[in-house]
Amino acid sequence: MRTRFKSIPFARVQRGAALIISLVFMLILTIIGAASMQSATLQERMAGNARNVDQAFQAAEAALREAETQLAGVSVGPFNGSGGLYLSCIDPADTRTSCKEPTWSDYSSTGWKVLASDTVAGVSKQPEFIIEELSSVADPDAALDSDKPIAIMGYYRITARGYGSSDRGMVVLSTTYKRDGA
Repeated sequence: MRTRFKSIPFARVQRGAALIISLVFMLILTIIGAASMQSATLQERMAGNARNVDQAFQAAEAALREAETQLAGVSVGPFNGSGGLYLSCIDPADTRTSCKEPTWSDYSSTGWKVLASDTVAGVSKQPEFIIEELSSVADPDAALDSDKPIAIMGYYRITARGYGSSDRGMVVLSTTYKRDGA
């Protein structure tokens, strides 16, 4: 006696639809995974660049403070274009003949005062600054009070630049400094 197996009716109805649906779901999950990895990579780059700019800003701030400390000293030095000290002649009526303006087209460290190599850690290049003597004028408040000696005030422009962990991140800061008794 032979037994015949009857075919199951469900086998004829299924024709691999589960395979196609699972492949579509796998494709969708792959696209979502690739997009999230690209987003994470972009966010990592942005965080690294923000850190680099923050380091450069802090280095430029350190250079500004160093320049202000130098200006607060008793003797600053001759403003002859060496050591980051320049005599600026922004006024056309200025009669000083020793004016030496920094050349801003030169982005090398020539003419800039570079801070010591251990001043700021973790940067690609140590910060640097330029001090420009703008003018020296008599204190107007001292002229009003006859008991006060007339003091000379000097005005200086400090320009500092700092670098981050890579030399692609650079921040330039500038400030004006008033020095009494210059």
